[in-house]
Amino acid sequence: MKTTHLIPCMCGIGLMLLSGGCSSTTTSSQVMRWEKQGNLGRLSQTARSKKQPPQIRKAALESLARLNWKPSNEERLQVYGLVASRAGSQEAAALARITSAEQFAEIDSEVLQTASYLNAGSGSWTNRDGGRRLYDRLLARNKRAVTISLCQQVVAHPESRTRILLLAIKLGIPGSEEDLNSVLMAYGDVNMAEDYLNCGSEALDAGGRRWAQANGYNIHTGMGSHRSSWGGF
Repeated sequence: MKTTHLIPCMCGIGLMLLSGGCSSTTTSSQVMRWEKQGNLGRLSQTARSKKQPPQIRKAALESLARLNWKPSNEERLQVYGLVASRAGSQEAAALARITSAEQFAEIDSEVLQTASYLNAGSGSWTNRDGGRRLYDRLLARNKRAVTISLCQQVVAHPESRTRILLLAIKLGIPGSEEDLNSVLMAYGDVNMAEDYLNCGSEALDAGGRRWAQANGYNIHTGMGSHRSSWGGF
């Protein structure tokens, strides 16, 4: 079966970074050190501080998510806000008022367990019966709550990122596409972009094309990665 794959463009892209040199702001090195120390207090303070540059607040949020952290709903919405669409953020804010942190934690556990039953290399199920049971349970949950959890776990578990995104495609939750495209732009790679292009979702195909353009790849027909189909178990 012919699928879409990506080939690097043979052209140079020049980037220039400018530093403001403001000594009063937190540095990325400090954020990394606090993460290694498990310093939740300093990371949380940095993530909430509007005096910090956006990229530092983002790094602090990502560090918090990667630690063994039980987020409040407010903190969960902050992490989700790293990739959420405007409509998604509005729905999430309303949902957080009627959903407890414990209920969100249950969904997090189900997302991680279901993703663990996927082979990251092929996208196939390593435990089909267990995967089907949890897959159906997630589909019966509030769709926005599951989308929030998927995005949260992508940030929190880099080692499971591929399996979580393959699960997100298999779930095929209507309305999740814009968030998933933002996740791809922020945390994706070439294989994941090809999965988006080949999964059967027009919206994710558009996201894969935006990723390719932003990262210097041309799109060609050939043997591209195709590990998940949109909405297909």
